[in-house]
Amino acid sequence: MKNRNVNPMVKSSVIYILATGLGEAMSFLGIIVFTRLMSKADYGNYSTYYAFVALFPILLGVNLYYSLNNAYIDKTNKIKEFRKSVLFLSTCTAIFMSVLIMTVGIFFVKNVRWYVILFSLCHSYCFFIINYTIYSANMENDYKKKLWLLILPNTMQFILSLLFILAIPSHTFIARVVGSVIGVWTIAAVCYFGIIRSQGKLFCQDDWHYALCISVPSILMSVSNHLLQQCDKIMITNIWGAEETAVYSVIYYLGYSMIAVNIAIGPVRQAWIFKKISQNNLGQAKCLQKYYLMIFMFLAAAIMLFGRIALNIIAPPAYWKYEYILPFVISACMMVLYAFYTEIVLFYKKNMILSLTILLGAIINVVLNAVFIPKLGAIAACYTTVISYFLIFLLTGIISDHYKKGVYSKKYFVIFLIWIGIIAMIDYFFHSVLIGYYGLYSILLVVIIYYTIRHREELKVVIKST
Repeated sequence: MKNRNVNPMVKSSVIYILATGLGEAMSFLGIIVFTRLMSKADYGNYSTYYAFVALFPILLGVNLYYSLNNAYIDKTNKIKEFRKSVLFLSTCTAIFMSVLIMTVGIFFVKNVRWYVILFSLCHSYCFFIINYTIYSANMENDYKKKLWLLILPNTMQFILSLLFILAIPSHTFIARVVGSVIGVWTIAAVCYFGIIRSQGKLFCQDDWHYALCISVPSILMSVSNHLLQQCDKIMITNIWGAEETAVYSVIYYLGYSMIAVNIAIGPVRQAWIFKKISQNNLGQAKCLQKYYLMIFMFLAAAIMLFGRIALNIIAPPAYWKYEYILPFVISACMMVLYAFYTEIVLFYKKNMILSLTILLGAIINVVLNAVFIPKLGAIAACYTTVISYFLIFLLTGIISDHYKKGVYSKKYFVIFLIWIGIIAMIDYFFHSVLIGYYGLYSILLVVIIYYTIRHREELKVVIKST
């Protein structure tokens, strides 16, 4: 009977991690398969295409899912009507922005075919719909729905892309694009009509105004985030070519496995902290922070321990550049850090201040890339991203303290940074001594496991309190 009383936040977080693992497994399977079926140039071009697919949902849906977190607190009694109306608003904005982007693309971007732009727009809006549904599931703690939404898009993209490439082996780039779009569209269509058929009006001026006031100021933040995460691929393609981007993209997924876990369970934590701040009940925030960071300390050491082996399995020898693994892991750790402070600023609806902060980090990243990528190659892009994220972490911490001090412990952040430093030193001094390399990273994993077991009673208290 006790199992039925498991804390919903913990239960959903565990399920999300497992679901994310399955979804990422499909991504890794995609690397194994597509790096062998596609040329390096086509694989790099698809990675660049996917970078734009990550950007367009921000422009098409004007970040309207950002308003859901606040709406579930401010508009609890009419949330279904709100979701429906705002989703329809996103359709209106998507049509308008698609016409604008297609016009710009056709007349000003000569080296990209119009149908590739059209596919990317369709692909992107489907992802917006899925993200919109996931945000809603987070606030409702509907872990079953989110479970499927974390698994199915990657799975459908992989299966249909593979079928199209096998059917059209002479045009692997466009075959993979078409397969990916159809795969995501099938999931998005179900999500869209599941929300749009709810009770309520399609047009509600009050809901539209409420959503736009929260979401529009965050567009700059999301675009800046996109620049931080994706501009590396675009700049590497332009400076060094698509083949170098292919190598960069494959190893990126090793570090991205950490980011994916953060994306999966981060919104659960964000929903929790929103409710706790609104209730002024933050007693367990620091303990939750400690064990949340321990998860990523474990993941960072695990990826460094098994990253080389994973890379050897998932990609051909032409992609084996082990020196890329460490900066990707550190970059992912920086993303985890600054998300803590970002949530507090978002609760107080200071989206524009947060957007300007992240834009500054993005500009610094682009400038550093422009200076160092031509001289040092793709490896430079890894380290410039680390620098940019660390600066954003410091700035968002200052901003967050202005609105709500003492939510999280700075001591735990410092310990996390020291842990990253230890991981970096092991890689630097022992990268060519495999016994020491694997032995020391194994010790780090044992330390985390031992600490968790020894403090399991404290962990149980944290779980119960959340």
